[in-house]
Amino acid sequence: MPWNITAHTELPIIETCYSGNLSKAELFAAAHKTLELGKEHDRHLFLGDCSNLSENPSLFDLYFLAKEISSGAYSHKLKEAILLPKIPAFIENVNFWETIGRNRGFMVRVFRDRNTALDWLLNNPD
Repeated sequence: MPWNITAHTELPIIETCYSGNLSKAELFAAAHKTLELGKEHDRHLFLGDCSNLSENPSLFDLYFLAKEISSGAYSHKLKEAILLPKIPAFIENVNFWETIGRNRGFMVRVFRDRNTALDWLLNNPD
């Protein structure tokens, strides 16, 4: 499975780590499970670690995922920090996710390093 989700006990976040090739079905499954854990643990702060992706989801898949997430009542509370992929060619799609997420009403920002991402996620109401 190219994703792994952790509900941290020391931080009020849900972290999803993506690796390898991520198909549309896997992307949607990871997003649904991440949101499910957020609701289960009463958390709205998310960290998406895309640093180990070796293939990007398509822009169309990202668009439709954002559309689906934004249709839920929970979406206005979402705040997600995304760690950029190590492969430069994949950065454009992650930046697209930031743009489409913000356009759909949830707070999303991309970051190059984990500490800066966590600082924004935990300390800035945005």
